Amino acid sequence: MSDAAVTKLANLPAYVGTVILSFMQPDAQYTKGSRSFQGTGIQFSYDATVVRDAVSLLRQRNPDIEVLVGIGGPTYFNWSGLNVTAISDFFSDFGLDGVNVNYEPTDPGCVPSGNGYACKTDGEYVEVVRALSKGLPAGSTLSVSVLHVGAYGEGQWANSQPKSAYTGVSLALLRSEVAEKITRLNIMAYDASTAYDPLEALAAYQNYFKGPILLGVEVAPEAWPQEGHPNAHVITLPEVESLSKAVKAQGGGGMFLWSMFKQAKSGTPTANQISRQICVTLELGDCDKPLVQGARM
Repeated sequence: MSDAAVTKLANLPAYVGTVILSFMQPDAQYTKGSRSFQGTGIQFSYDATVVRDAVSLLRQRNPDIEVLVGIGGPTYFNWSGLNVTAISDFFSDFGLDGVNVNYEPTDPGCVPSGNGYACKTDGEYVEVVRALSKGLPAGSTLSVSVLHVGAYGEGQWANSQPKSAYTGVSLALLRSEVAEKITRLNIMAYDASTAYDPLEALAAYQNYFKGPILLGVEVAPEAWPQEGHPNAHVITLPEVESLSKAVKAQGGGGMFLWSMFKQAKSGTPTANQISRQICVTLELGDCDKPLVQGARM
């Protein structure tokens, strides 16, 4: 337990409500009781037993925190091979609370259709969330990280900017009966250029989903447009404060950060500075405790 005690994971401050361990393959292979990362796609600098013990210590220090495993992300795409049993066994063995779905297809094929948008990935997206909602133990958290412009493309958001291959990618899921099974949404409100308005995206998602919605910010640099592009967005603390105030005023579920271990671009806010600003603005308490302490995970 000594290694676990000095990990960043075990020492997260009390104002953190949820932490997501990322990323696990949708088609992961995992043997119940093995408590290893072999076959899961998860790549951490510590071995699995240290991470498991760190989660246990974190719960002792912060009993109210929720710990999830992130599935998919920008690296793993074999959703057709979704292995719900392996995912469920994994998070049960590691004492987690559930999963966060990061469905990020490389080619969603979203095109205008009637008064809205249709995507060739619509059916798979809905079926992934349906399968997890049916296959996870009762009471498990099922959150979904949704793409920045995923709720754009129709109604008052028909011309919302920027237009991209992902415009409307979340609409079919949010219209389906499966949406009722989702615990919360996390809007990945970044990687969308300076043309993007996160609060417009929040309003669009709130139009379709009535549960808690968190608005995400990213430690610079963002992935797209790449650093140096004239439309590349770089987060600032005044922007974090403004977004946090608006989320609070508009009934949002809170803020989230991608990611607490990311090294900030020189001259831009660090994960610690961003998290402190969110904490202060949302009045969460004990905000001077850094998000990340020490030099190790």
